[in-house]
Amino acid sequence: MFLFVVDSAMGQPHPPMTIAFASDVSGDWEIYLTDTAGKRPINLTHNPAADYYPTWSPDGTQIAFFSRRDGNHEIYVMQADGTNQQRLTHHPATDKAPAWSPDGTRLAFTSNRGGHFDIYLLHLNNDEVEHLTENPFEDEAPAWSPDGNRLVFHSKRELNWDIYVVNVDSGVEQRLTDQPLMDTYPAWSPDGSRIVYASMHAEAALADFDLYIMDAIDGGNKQVLTDTPTDEAVPAWAPDGDTIAFQFEEDGRWVIHVMRADGSERHELINNGAWAAQPKWSNSRSDVLLVVPSALQIQQWGKIRAP
Repeated sequence: MFLFVVDSAMGQPHPPMTIAFASDVSGDWEIYLTDTAGKRPINLTHNPAADYYPTWSPDGTQIAFFSRRDGNHEIYVMQADGTNQQRLTHHPATDKAPAWSPDGTRLAFTSNRGGHFDIYLLHLNNDEVEHLTENPFEDEAPAWSPDGNRLVFHSKRELNWDIYVVNVDSGVEQRLTDQPLMDTYPAWSPDGSRIVYASMHAEAALADFDLYIMDAIDGGNKQVLTDTPTDEAVPAWAPDGDTIAFQFEEDGRWVIHVMRADGSERHELINNGAWAAQPKWSNSRSDVLLVVPSALQIQQWGKIRAP
């Protein structure tokens, strides 16, 4: 039996934390499970269609994702060991990028079922779909505030990708970034005070994506966390609030890195000779996450690095 231990620190000698991510190392995109100690990743989905963008339920028992397995992108859910995979949305449009609400009752996601990409809410108790944002330009990649009252997302509504926040009850929106190049893939810190995101700045020596952090209340106090000649993107905050995982461009493909929330102690976690992206931490507050190997498929990997 494989044992994944969840703790409030990044790496050794502390117990490792669990991460789900997407990779095409098997020849098509699948959802995998690993931990910060570099445990050999386990294929959870093993489906011939593409599976992307895992998001954990608050109790760590389920993972939602989106997949093309029924001919177009739909939202699916499975147990954390990969069993009981079920389709949640049923629409001919594209449904993608799910994000589980902190109370476990809703999934926010992106869909173009209205003719352009907006943010929607799927109510898990009755399968009702609520149209949250409505804009002629794209709204994508929602992420919840820890209190469940707001969603942060990126939008092209001013003909440039910027970061916005919307109140899920009132629909009131707030713009947090406004600069000439792109700001994308925001993620809220567990204490609700900060947002990390990927940003491209013209004043940088190379206009690539780096990771930035800002105050969640108004987008103030923006600070750069990474400064490399290639892209960092899709950051995800660990439950400890001190650790961030993200995808990093290396040799023309994505690999996965981990660092402290201040940008220090950065290291490579997954480099498998293929693409590895979209890391998401387990939100479970329990001590262990048990994975039953009979339900899973282990792949061959290249470099898997612990701290």
